[in-house]
Amino acid sequence: MSTCTIETGFLRKKPCGHVAVTRCLNCDQPLCVEHSVAQLTDAGQKTGKFMCQECVAAAKEHAKSMAAVVRSQEAKKLAALDKTLREQLAAPPPPTKPAAGTPHAPDQPAPAEQPKEPDVLEFTPKDGKLGYTRKEDEPGHKPD
Repeated sequence: MSTCTIETGFLRKKPCGHVAVTRCLNCDQPLCVEHSVAQLTDAGQKTGKFMCQECVAAAKEHAKSMAAVVRSQEAKKLAALDKTLREQLAAPPPPTKPAAGTPHAPDQPAPAEQPKEPDVLEFTPKDGKLGYTRKEDEPGHKPD
């Protein structure tokens, strides 16, 4: 049987010496019940695998640094996209070429379109109740 090799003691370091029940998933060091840390799934269930406390701390630090790397990469992508969009908005649109076979028309301003009046509903009280009345110039108007 192997024994736990985790060093204990404050001034004088020595191996734990308890009976090892498992090995660290990362460093393969023999671990006793006291020094083994159960690994959990994302749902919080035990996986049946164990790591030593040092490897768990290192894994947490690694995950934290990788999250920072991902955030910085996303920030760089967003900055590049923002820069590209700003450049596209600032640049004048490319000139359009007439289709082949069509005569070139002189540049003339397009006729101005008349602004369309917004649809307006009129509500007038009728005997203390609100009712809808169409305008006389509105399509679908029925004279009284």
